[in-house]
Amino acid sequence: MGEEVTRDKLAFVSFEPSNEVFKAFLPMEEVLSADDDPELTLKEAAKVYEHSIVRMRSLVKEIQDFRDNRKLLPARKVWQLGDAIFELQYDLSKLSLQLDGLYDHLVRDLGVKRKWLEKVIIFRRYLPDENAIPHSLNWGRCEKGTRRAAQKLRKDYL
Repeated sequence: MGEEVTRDKLAFVSFEPSNEVFKAFLPMEEVLSADDDPELTLKEAAKVYEHSIVRMRSLVKEIQDFRDNRKLLPARKVWQLGDAIFELQYDLSKLSLQLDGLYDHLVRDLGVKRKWLEKVIIFRRYLPDENAIPHSLNWGRCEKGTRRAAQKLRKDYL
């Protein structure tokens, strides 16, 4: 039951880059009404965000390498990036936090286009299991009509 209460009341957190690390910020009302030490929570949140961004940047670099070398981009690689985003949201929720402006943060910190990022998240949202994606499937076959493609893969898998 305690976890339900936390999920209903997630405080918004934002992050600003500062010398290769990130600083976390909470709205003042959250700081004043916090049960826990907000400073410790913010430090932990910054660590979670930083770790996630490092991982996601690595995936974005791999994705970009496929494109630069004119190779077909595996749909699984894009799904893994989406999964890393879901993992970030989950890890922040364990701290009773949620990212204030998910797309704005990730576009800034990953250097990707918002529209593409939306497709990545849609693909992962409608396809929770990476094993439903054939190894041979390339992202080009999923990029147009992303939700439908993900739902079809999920249906075929189940």
